[in-house]
Amino acid sequence: MPTLSVTAQIPTADPPDIAFGRFAAGQLLDLECTRLAVGAAVSVSLPVGGGQGVAGMPITLLGHVASVRWGRSVVIVHHQPWRGRLTVRFFADGSGSRVVVESSLDQDGVTWLAHKRGFGPPEPLRPDRHRIGLLVSKSGSAAVFAQATETLAQLAVDEINAGGGIGGVPVELLVGDDASESLAGATAATRLLRSGCRVIFACVTSATFNAAASVLQGKDALLVHTVLNEGGRPSPTTVRLGERPLAQARAAVPALMAETGSRRWFFVGHRYSWSYGAHWAVRRVVAENHGSVLGDAYLPLGTQDFTSTIAAIEASGAELILSSLVGRDEVVFERQCAQRGLRARTRTLALVLDEATLQLIGDTAADGVWAAFAYFQGALDVHRDLESRYRHELHGLMPPMSSLSETTYEAIKAYGQEMSTDPDMDRERLRRRLITSTATAGNSPSRPIILAESRQGTLRPRPATS
Repeated sequence: MPTLSVTAQIPTADPPDIAFGRFAAGQLLDLECTRLAVGAAVSVSLPVGGGQGVAGMPITLLGHVASVRWGRSVVIVHHQPWRGRLTVRFFADGSGSRVVVESSLDQDGVTWLAHKRGFGPPEPLRPDRHRIGLLVSKSGSAAVFAQATETLAQLAVDEINAGGGIGGVPVELLVGDDASESLAGATAATRLLRSGCRVIFACVTSATFNAAASVLQGKDALLVHTVLNEGGRPSPTTVRLGERPLAQARAAVPALMAETGSRRWFFVGHRYSWSYGAHWAVRRVVAENHGSVLGDAYLPLGTQDFTSTIAAIEASGAELILSSLVGRDEVVFERQCAQRGLRARTRTLALVLDEATLQLIGDTAADGVWAAFAYFQGALDVHRDLESRYRHELHGLMPPMSSLSETTYEAIKAYGQEMSTDPDMDRERLRRRLITSTATAGNSPSRPIILAESRQGTLRPRPATS
């Protein structure tokens, strides 16, 4: 369908230059941007009238600033929840002004809005398509880390189809949004199953993965967790790829303690299985290196005020901080730590600080924070070709690749390669082959961890230590 344009007007008593200043300061449309300049990462919220729960939540667009005419207009190219452009214009209207917001809306945007409002029937079955599902956070707090995932997943599908598809049948990617909420994720997974997907790749939190695994139990489907996770019991219906926090900790904790000469930690995470498992793993490595954990805090996903948590860190006397926070929560936490001056007194290891999350934190607020993944954009020559293809696919302003999106691409490519050899492969054999093939291809929980440090808005790999 052709791209639609949706326009809304917001009256304000302020003249255009004052209204623009309020917008730039985050007082209109909840703009979040460390600097309103071309190329800067940005988040902006559009209010939604009516509806309860997920349906009534504001629509948060994530993207980059494409143009700025100070006092007159801003254009944002956004990547989530759909790809499009948002134009915000400021017009004089008597003694005040009108803020005109114009958003482009393609088929993906229309479909996403329909699902958000609860109008999401399964896609009609098509025997001439081999359908696979992508369960991803297109909205909500976790959407920050998933901005490049859908594009890379589609790139993997396009490459499979360029090689003849699976058994001569084209592969079709269907996408479900969990809205960073486990119940919505379970609903989206069910819709993907009913649309004919017998394998679903999940770039979501462990809370959503576990909820989706529960509703798919006993069904003829395989659920693949592509991103870092805390692990879990083996199941005939699930595969867990991505990094493990124990591997992240073994790579980072001894090095950070040795460099700083510090031993006292404080852990900050979420109230669900990911942080519980991650903190258990890191606590084990801290103890092995003769350190101690002075305190911990577990908060709901979506927390935006960390004042009491930061006060607890300061009161504890901790010199080192572990953060297992995800997405926008990690953005806000690191900003508030910097504002309170913790960078001068502590060092932080953030398990889910990827390139997209760092962009929203800003150029300096996360300086000195360590991250640990098996992939960082631009770090290894083996990924140069994929990074080049990704840039060619999008052009212009684009979200950065990260471990969380790269592992999803690799998992889908591995699936295509395995199924191409045997299109009638049963689920259990496919499960075993995926685990084996991803380990061989370097996309398993055991692949080497790279340490990186945030400097001036970039995650810079640290030299390997002996």
